[in-house]
Amino acid sequence: MSEPITVVLLDDHPLVMEGLNNRLNREPGIQVLKTFNDPVLFLSEIEKLEPDVVVMDIRMPQLDGFEVTKRLKEQYGLSVKIILLSGYNYHEFQLKAYDLGVHSYLSKQATYGQIINAIHQSMLGHVLVSEKMLSANLEESLTPTEREVLNRIAMEMTNKEIAQDLNISPRTVEYHITSITQKFGVKSRIGAVVKGYQAGILGDIILPPKN
Repeated sequence: MSEPITVVLLDDHPLVMEGLNNRLNREPGIQVLKTFNDPVLFLSEIEKLEPDVVVMDIRMPQLDGFEVTKRLKEQYGLSVKIILLSGYNYHEFQLKAYDLGVHSYLSKQATYGQIINAIHQSMLGHVLVSEKMLSANLEESLTPTEREVLNRIAMEMTNKEIAQDLNISPRTVEYHITSITQKFGVKSRIGAVVKGYQAGILGDIILPPKN
């Protein structure tokens, strides 16, 4: 029988902590070693506990989850997997968390099943990124002109029509389309439009009426 995944919980909300602790300890293959509500105490004891995974809140007194993550990564690197729980779904917070090396950034509204899956996936070395964040990154990868071109492709405009509408040359339109398809990882105009709708990039921008 394989060893259970050992977990430490860090959260200053007693009800959240107790509920998650009880649920994880009922999950086969997972063992909660200890719970903490004080990040300073947690950091002083983490070395002797040697957990596989740390599940913690972002907003805590004295040290927030970002600072705790930074210190854990500096000391233990990849040997400790980190899952952050947050009531904040700001894109900037998610980027910061993944830049620091977390394996998952979950909303506090996440189900126990989603947290359990994140724990198992982190042990496989997988980094879980939300579809919303992927969509945001995809949109941010496009230049303003590329977004304009993509919207006109979705309106079934030809390259010549797009060129006239944006007052650029047809060759420049072709360059933009090539760039869009490369960034989206697709091979055609249709693929770019499909990807654009899937990511939520298309459908929100209303083009001005033609004169």
